Amino acid sequence: MANRTKQRRAGGLTLLLYQRPLHPELFKILASQQYGRKAYDADVWLVEGGHVVSFSAGENTLAEVIALRAEPITDRGLIQSIPCRGERYHEMTAPGNIRYMISTQEEQLTSTLYEATRHEILTYAQRRELLMSQTTATAESGAILSVLDVECRSHELLVQSFHLFDDSFLVIKTQGIFEVAKVLKTR
Repeated sequence: MANRTKQRRAGGLTLLLYQRPLHPELFKILASQQYGRKAYDADVWLVEGGHVVSFSAGENTLAEVIALRAEPITDRGLIQSIPCRGERYHEMTAPGNIRYMISTQEEQLTSTLYEATRHEILTYAQRRELLMSQTTATAESGAILSVLDVECRSHELLVQSFHLFDDSFLVIKTQGIFEVAKVLKTR
């Protein structure tokens, strides 16, 4: 039956949060974009099977990594490690002036629904000229489509991601907000 759901990917994706910038040599970067406003600067990378957002406001940096591996890329500066299983919501204020919120949703689809979803997301990404990467299937894994929709506001960066795994019909969506917290001045 072509309509069956495939087995769940063994490792899934993991959300890693770092309180420091990460070096590009730690990743295989497939696409990248820089964003800047008066209150912040951000580097956004699509990496093999995930993405990295490095958000800096003043002296403070918070880096979000959505990656295929469960183990951290490095322990230095790691403040959170959360598996992207089912539906999750996480909110925190990093030391300094950065507030962070993310929701993740993992969906295991049938092959028919997966193909329709993949086509819809690919068409949407191409029409809006979003940051996108497609990897071809290898002996170790199936093809992966990753799309990032980034919106810059004066004091916040909104990042919506879609990661689609052809070998398991798995779709992982995230919606993250990085916000420069306003510091109240006292007299």
